[in-house]
This record gives sequence, structure tokens and C-alpha cells, in this order.
Amino acid sequence: MIKYVIVLLAGAIAGGFAGNTIAHRLAEPHQHPRAVMTLMGFHRERLDAASQAGQCATVEAERARIALLQQEIALAFPLTYKQEERFRKSADGLGNVLQSIAAAAPATAATNCPEAKAQFKKMNDSCDDCHKVYDPE
Repeated sequence: MIKYVIVLLAGAIAGGFAGNTIAHRLAEPHQHPRAVMTLMGFHRERLDAASQAGQCATVEAERARIALLQQEIALAFPLTYKQEERFRKSADGLGNVLQSIAAAAPATAATNCPEAKAQFKKMNDSCDDCHKVYDPE
């Protein structure tokens, strides 16, 4: 009887290790897309808070970070970006919005950013358009 308990316990431990290894292997390909979206969400929240508080220097820094991350979307979702025109248009549309905001920003943006809230809404709307279709949750 004790032999069966030991064998059963050893099998359960081995199965746990094997299951854990398999789960990690299956999750690896999804780390980059998840990281990009997590970082974009983090910086979007910081941009929102900075635009609400009128912290112009932070607004510019966060907008620049989001623009860099936007360029990472095609690398994080290569097949979707290549095969789905709607996704590609959404991702490129966010880039266009960010470029137009940067081009419209006055040279004194670090001290005067009255447009920050409107610009944040424009950028956020662009993100929402994509997430209406491609949100994983």
C-alpha cells in the first residue's frame, strides 16, 4: 500500500513539473506583445494623469515614450500586422495621430500645454478603435 502512495506522489510531482514546463513554453511567444501593450497602457495612464495635472514636461516625455512603443506594435504582432489590414490601419493610425500631435506642438510645449487634454483624447480614441476589435479580454 505504501508503495502505491509513493508512486502516486512521485507521479503527481513529475506531472506538476512537466505541466509547469509546458505552460512556460506555451507562454513564451506571447511575452513580447503582452509587454508592449502593458507598457503602452502604463504610459497612457501617466500621460492622462500628466495632462489632467498640467504637467507639460511629463506630457511631452510620456507622449515620446508612447510614440516609440507604437513603432514596436508591428514587431510585437508581425502576422496580424502583415495579414490584417484593419489592424495595420489602426496601428499606423495611432502613429499618424502621434506624429500630428508632435508636429502641432509649439516650441514652448514644456511651459504651456493647454491642448494636452484634447490631444490625449485624440490618441486615446485611436487606441480604443483598435481595442474594440483586437482586445484580448
